[in-house]
Amino acid sequence: MADYAGYLVQKKSGRLIRKTPLAGFPLDFNPQEIEIKVPFDPFNPKLQKLLEKDRTRIIQSAEELLSGWYHPFGGKKALLTFATGIEPSLHWTSVGDLVNGRDIKWLWEPARFTWVFDLAKAWLITKDDRYPSFFWHKFSEFIQLNQVNSAPNYTSAQEAAMRMIAWLMAYQVFKESPATTADHSAQLVTAFWQHASRIPPTLGYARSQNNNHLLSEALGLVIAGSLFSGKSSLGRDWLKLGVKEFNQAILRQIDKDGTYSQHSANYHRLMLHLSLVYYGYAKRNEIEIPLEVKDRLAAATFWLAAQLDPLSGRLPNLGHNDGSLLLPMGTGDFRDYRPTLQAASVAFTGQNCLPSGPWDELSIWLGQPETEKVLKIQSLTSPAVHVISVSNKRASLRGVTFHGRPAHADQLHLDLWWDGLNITQDAGTYAYNDAPPWQNPFSSTLVHNTISIDGFDQMEKVSKFLWLRQAQAKWHTAPSKDILFASHNGYRRMGMIHQRIVTFVNANQLEVIDQVHFIRKTDAKHVTLHWLLIDWQWNLEENLFTLHSDDRKIKISFNNTSSNYGSAISPMDVSLIRAGDTLVGKRIAPILGWVSDTYGEKQPTLSLSLEYQTNNDLQIVTRFEFSKIASAAQG
Repeated sequence: MADYAGYLVQKKSGRLIRKTPLAGFPLDFNPQEIEIKVPFDPFNPKLQKLLEKDRTRIIQSAEELLSGWYHPFGGKKALLTFATGIEPSLHWTSVGDLVNGRDIKWLWEPARFTWVFDLAKAWLITKDDRYPSFFWHKFSEFIQLNQVNSAPNYTSAQEAAMRMIAWLMAYQVFKESPATTADHSAQLVTAFWQHASRIPPTLGYARSQNNNHLLSEALGLVIAGSLFSGKSSLGRDWLKLGVKEFNQAILRQIDKDGTYSQHSANYHRLMLHLSLVYYGYAKRNEIEIPLEVKDRLAAATFWLAAQLDPLSGRLPNLGHNDGSLLLPMGTGDFRDYRPTLQAASVAFTGQNCLPSGPWDELSIWLGQPETEKVLKIQSLTSPAVHVISVSNKRASLRGVTFHGRPAHADQLHLDLWWDGLNITQDAGTYAYNDAPPWQNPFSSTLVHNTISIDGFDQMEKVSKFLWLRQAQAKWHTAPSKDILFASHNGYRRMGMIHQRIVTFVNANQLEVIDQVHFIRKTDAKHVTLHWLLIDWQWNLEENLFTLHSDDRKIKISFNNTSSNYGSAISPMDVSLIRAGDTLVGKRIAPILGWVSDTYGEKQPTLSLSLEYQTNNDLQIVTRFEFSKIASAAQG
């Protein structure tokens, strides 16, 4: 709070304008005297071999860029432009999250330059100098259109740091091209200096957030310090400060069990990407990373491994997903976490988590040593998300004890996977800053696969990103390790407790038992069970809901009883909503029936909810029955 208050005082008083003046600060050395060294070497025969296997996609993506298109947040293509609609002399302190009615993230995304990796890969394969020439053209365009410390691309110091990382990783490739001149290198050195100078004045804000912002900015200082410490005392100060802040942030943000403070699969990946780059710079500068920091990073790697669906490479779409993918190597799918897992596993545990495959690209690019050891990820568990599996099906149950700020009100949310298909899903994020109701709507309990009561969230939402009265989960001892059993206290304020038991009855049937207990006498409550389901063909008949694709069928049945002499109780309403449209039932909710794989995009899917009214304990048994459909050719 003190850090945040200090930031606000400096911003409102104008001190930050003086500390980060338009046009920046002059260099105290000749930029042509700086040799840009990067601790990673992409000129590796094994990397070349992997890129050749992905040649068609890489060249297509690079040619798309030359035509002026890119894929923001790993989604649909859009024009690659740095035009912001803002007066170029406007200081960064003058704008907020919305710029001319538009989410600022859409202005930041092209300026992160993460699209440059496809150009770098294409040049490594072809040595076609059109690719580095295009990069230097866009680099110069950015510098011309974005005066140092102007809005919006200097508004966040994290954006400056992440841009530095992309530029460095591109430069290490393009420096071998004739298209890269001495003037280009000097301009890049100057840009690094100005970007690094943007970070220290608002480091207090990053500390107050205690999340990926602090890690990114600390890493930016490490990179700049490594680059300038031989010529500038300020560079040496940056390096020292960056190392200190990064190590402390890892210890504050990662629990000993590997859980990351932001409770987000996407931010967990970003944290590991930042840590991998930090690890490389620490080795290059002969900086010893404390053993405790290494242990936390190893635990965070194991946490990631425990969540991974091995067939798709995806994780549950847990928590905030803002579309960040700092190091897009080894995959064409934004939500494929295997490259990150493999690289982090080698760096922080000394073992591979996966057999060799295209996901090795990131590890090789970062110069990780080869190892023959392969860790058995099936043996890994996470304290925040417990998993059971049988045959080719996996069920993961969310239940966490929060020590920091929750991202979503998602206790006892259940993800279900079958042959790499996400059957019961987490909706993701979609947008932080958009017209109502699209202001971070998928953080709500209502869209997760769990129970809500009287339409309230499990926790009290007081702002876009802040939850109070945190719901805390508790894991209970089950008769077998193949049974998940947890509860949470988020509805204790309403006199109720929700607990959930999950087990595979056999290889083709999953049973979910939801129990709502009254801990004190209250008025009758409306209890709603929600499932966000894969978008297949469907049929609903009383208490049987059927999903089917061309070759698969899932029967979902419900059995509901009240504690009042064990009598059956029928739902008041059974609703099915797709893309915000109510297909069956009475429920009206525009945010239901959507799933978002990445920021700014949402796709239709099926939202099934059952609503009950009761003043007695309630038990709802949901059974998922899986079967394959024989094709006509098979008879």
